[in-house]
Order: sequence, then structure tokens, then C-alpha cells
Amino acid sequence: MIYLRKGLLLLLLFPCTMAVAQAGFPKPLRLGFNIRMDKITPEGMKAAKAAGIDCIEVGMGGIVDTARNFLKADEAFLETAQKARKAAEEAGIQIWSVHMPFGKNIDLSLGDENARRAVVAMHTRILKYVAVLDPHIILFHPSWYLNRNERPLRKRQLVQSVQELDPMIKQQGAIMVIENMLGPELRHGLVRERPLLRTVEEAVEVMNLLPGDVYSAIDLNHIKYPEKLILAMGQRLKTLHVADGTGREENHYFPCNGKGENNWVAILQALDQVGYDGPFLYESHSKNVADYKSCYQSLYAAAFGTGANLTPTLEQKNFPLAQQLAALQTSAAFQTGIQALTQGYAAQLRQAVQNCSNRACYATALRLSPELIRQISDAWVKEYARNTRLKAAVAGLKKKETYYRQHPLKDTAYLRWVWEAEAGNINRIFSIYIKGDAPRYPKIDSIRFNAKDNAYPKAIQAYLDQAAGNATLPGTPLHAAIRVLELNGRYESARFEPLNGGLNNAPYRQLKKTKWNRYTYGLILVPGLGPEDPSVTLDSGGARRCREAAVLYKKGLAPFIVVSGGNVHPFLTPYNEAVEMKRYLTGVLGIPENAVFIEPHARHTTTNIRNTNRMIYRFKIPANKPVLIATDASQTRYIRGTMTKTALRDLGYLPYSNMQEINAEQTSYYPNKDCLQTDATDPLDP
Repeated sequence: MIYLRKGLLLLLLFPCTMAVAQAGFPKPLRLGFNIRMDKITPEGMKAAKAAGIDCIEVGMGGIVDTARNFLKADEAFLETAQKARKAAEEAGIQIWSVHMPFGKNIDLSLGDENARRAVVAMHTRILKYVAVLDPHIILFHPSWYLNRNERPLRKRQLVQSVQELDPMIKQQGAIMVIENMLGPELRHGLVRERPLLRTVEEAVEVMNLLPGDVYSAIDLNHIKYPEKLILAMGQRLKTLHVADGTGREENHYFPCNGKGENNWVAILQALDQVGYDGPFLYESHSKNVADYKSCYQSLYAAAFGTGANLTPTLEQKNFPLAQQLAALQTSAAFQTGIQALTQGYAAQLRQAVQNCSNRACYATALRLSPELIRQISDAWVKEYARNTRLKAAVAGLKKKETYYRQHPLKDTAYLRWVWEAEAGNINRIFSIYIKGDAPRYPKIDSIRFNAKDNAYPKAIQAYLDQAAGNATLPGTPLHAAIRVLELNGRYESARFEPLNGGLNNAPYRQLKKTKWNRYTYGLILVPGLGPEDPSVTLDSGGARRCREAAVLYKKGLAPFIVVSGGNVHPFLTPYNEAVEMKRYLTGVLGIPENAVFIEPHARHTTTNIRNTNRMIYRFKIPANKPVLIATDASQTRYIRGTMTKTALRDLGYLPYSNMQEINAEQTSYYPNKDCLQTDATDPLDP
């Protein structure tokens, strides 16, 4: 047990890295939701199947009252069960699980032996109806609230009840599972205690007392950090109740409405880590059945992006030079020269492990001082003359025009400028995503952990302790910055890469077939508009912009539409503006899939334009054709007015040339190559 807990701690501290490091790409889970048996209809099941639902959990509420009295005769319930099964089967939906009744007097752990036996007898009778449904899983609550100081007794009673019911369940060909319960603190009111399985530790303890063929069901709404319990249960986890919450009360928020506190990146990666292959089964509800699938797809994208390994992409997009320097084979002279600097940095980390007690202190410990940045810069400039690999790295960056605005500099001056810029932006990540300083756009891009969160500083401390023993420069600060982004679930810049694949594969292939001389414009750019309502996938204003662009496309003004916008509004939204706009254009407005590019990273109007220009140059779209911006009158006024000041402030240049007014809602411009400039001052869209 001691070994298990230590392993659990290590997994908790680095949930993102564990999954990201795996080879392969996690298979998406099947989708399901829970529904009362008497609410199952043929029409409802057909609609659910059409919306991507694969299975359901059947709730057995309405069968007994709180005193365990059956509300109807067996024949009535058997008939309802038969109708429910038929409706599900005809729609092609599996009855995955059944949720058995629960309540104060419906408690498998009741201390009074006669009452406990009565509960078991009640469940035995209900199992007759369950047999008609033929579920794979039969789920029980372990207890209701307890009286003070009776937990040992109630655990023994639960074990006895499970041992009596499990053989009957196995005879039906099903699996018995026990659900974890809500329990932020032991006491609840003056005389009661929280139910059994209220913590990770108690769940592990009780599950170890139960037969090995009785498994775990995890309610993601019942515990503050569900990923911890997922990792602790491991292969014993057989099913989920998916809902968001605070871990303090029964919230059952829909995961994509933004109200809860769950870290869905950590949860999905923990599920992948333990090899969970059951359904993503919602015990939370949305008015639109299609939201179950779209929500899961967005959560999946947030956790895994569109590639098997996002860490190198995060490094390459934000710090393309530092990534190469960290892996570069260097000369003995360089290693000797930098040794003292590395030792000093390692000592700085060790001191922080011993003395720091808050996030600001840890951020300071990881930062590279101006003097250290300059000394490292001097060492690389000296190394340049004797290292052909370093010369090739610099030449490669210049060839790709990664730092286009520094292209005229001589190689050593270029090397110095780029390293010092990247080092400063590594420091910036520590300031924003450890200390909690404001990013460029505080409303949407701030640190995800509140000041009272104790787990996050411990994770940073553990990383510092590990890094101090094997510190390198620039490897350690670079990898630490990426790890900090991962712990915050900030994969934005790595998602959907490479941009010529995935949702852009069809339009990218279409480029070679395009007769450009037939069109006035190279592209129609539609900037995203993020909804402030967390349950809304596509803002009505964004949909209107799409409709206007569709009209322009059908007039033949351009061969392609680019929809531009990242995971932006509201804070930590799982929905991507570009993805949702493309879905609307192709699924609702009838625009061909191969005519719509997504630009899924921009976080502001300035970068809608900048990032579209990057696609123009990198996809070899003719840069001598203007781009037509299709938006609303309000944003058009901003583009022609205040945006100039904003672009110069945030980017240092104007991301367009020769901008022309077309009408109140349309503007044209020509791209410029300054837009190729990498800029990790915004690490979510560098």
C-alpha cells in the first residue's frame, strides 16, 4: 500500500506528461448518458443514436419509495423494462449499465442487520427487472450518510451485502460496481458523517475488502481531483459518471458549461493512462442531445490535440532555437565554459526546494537572470565558430524565416538576439503560469489555479527537486516552461498541428487544383467571435459572419474561406472558434469541406490576420492577391481604426499592407512577410 501511494503521488504531479509521452493516439471513448427506465422511448433513442450516443445507463428511480415499498406490481415494471430494452436495441444503443436505487433507507451498509437484509432483498427483487434490460454493469452506492463513529461497522456491512448480491449479478452475466461518494470533509452537520468511499484512500481501502470481481465506478462530480481516484483505481475502473463540479456538493454541471472546477485535460489523460475502455457516460444533461458529442470532442482535443505527442510541438512553436540548443552536441570547450553557470542554476533550484513556500518564490527560482541570459548568449556565440551543427541550426531557422524580422542580421548577432528573446519569454511563462502575473489577455489566458490551490505549488516543487539533480542550460528552463504550460492545460499552440492535416487536409489538397486567375481574392477571412456563455459552442454573431462569408464564396470572389479563432472565450473553453465555424459552414450552410480552412490558434483580431498570412506563405497561396475580411460593422470599424495601435503594441508591426475599405462590413488587404515572425510573448499563439 505504501508503494501504491508513492506511485499515485508521482502520477498526480505529472498527469499531462504521462499521457503525452505515450506512443500512439488514444482511441476516443464511446458516449452515453443516464436516463430513467420509464423515460426511454423509441423516438428518444433514435435521436440519441443519430447524435452519436452509443450506450445508456438506465436509472431505476421510481420503483420504490424511501421506505423500500414497491410502487407497482412486478408485471408493470417488467413491461416497462421490456419496452425500454426494445427501444434501445432497435436504435442500436447498448444498455451499458443500470443505476440501482439509493437513499437513506436504501443503504447496503445499514448497521441494523434486519434492515440491511431487507435492503438486499429489495435489490434482489429489482434484479428481476434488471435481467430484462441485460446490462453489462450494475451500479450501487456504497452507503447513505452515516452516524458518527460507525464507519468500521458500516464497511463490514457493505462487504456482507456485496458478497450476497455479487453471485446473483454474475449469474445474469453482469458486473457489479461500487460508486465513490461526495466527501470534502468527514463530518456533515452536527451528527452525521459523509458516506463511504468519500476519499481516494477510503476508496482504495474498501475496494480491497471487496471481492476481486467487484469493480469501481467513478463519479467525476464527487471528488475535488477525480484524476487522483482514476489513477488509484487503475484497471479496476469499469465505468464513469461524467459531470463537472466543485467536489464540495452535488453540482452535476455539464462539463462544457464552464461552471465546475474539474481539470478535464488531467482527467482524460488519467483515463488514457489506466487504459479505461468504458464509455464517457454523462450524469449531467444538456438540452441539445448533440452537445454530448461536441463537448467530448472538444475535451478530447484539449487533452490530446490532433497528434500523439504535443510536447515537442509546444517547444518548437514557442522556442525553436532553444529546442535545438538543448539537444545540440557541443564542444568540450563549450561544456567547460558553461559548467559553472549550470551549477549555479542548479543550486538556485535546490535552494528553492528547501526554502520556498509560495508560487512566486518558485517562479523566481526558475527564472534566468539578465546576467545569466547574457553569459549563456556569450557562450553560444563563441561556440558558433567551432560547431558546424550550430551553424546549421541557425541557417535552418533563417531558411524557414522563423524570425523573419531579424533575417538581415549576421549569424552571430541573429543567434544572440533570438536566444535572448526566447529566454525572456521562458521567464514570462514562469511569471504568468506559476506566479500568476497577468498575460497579454488576462480574461482568457491567465493561470488556471487559484491562489489557495495547494496541489499546484507542490507539483512545481517536485519538478524543481527532480530538475536540480540533472540541470542543463538551456534544457532545464526550457523543459520547465513547457511543463508549466502542460500543468495548466495550455496546449493551445500545439493543437491541430500540422495545419496542413486534419480538418485542413481536404482544402490543402485542393490548393494544387485551384485556378487562381479566376478569383479577385485569394481568401475570404472570417474572424471568430467567442461566446461568453460557456454552454454555447458558436456565438450567434460568429454564425452571422459565416453566413456573410458563404454568400461571398458562392459569388465566386475567392476559392477558399479561412475561419480564424482559437479556444478563446470564455476562460478555458473547450470549444474552438475555427472548428465550430467550419462545422457551421459545411454542415449548415452547405459550403464544401475542401473550401474551408481552419486557423485554430488566433486569440485576437490582430492575430486572425497575422496567422492567416502565415498560412498564405507556408501553403504557397498567391501573396499577390488580396484577402477579403468578412465580418460585422463593429469589428470592421476596429480593424480600420484602433487595431493599428494594438498591432504595433502587441506585435511590433502591422500584419497587413494596402488595406482598403470595401463596404461597412468588408475590408481587403495584402499580406506581408513580417507575419512569419515567431513571438512567444504569447505562448498560446506564438
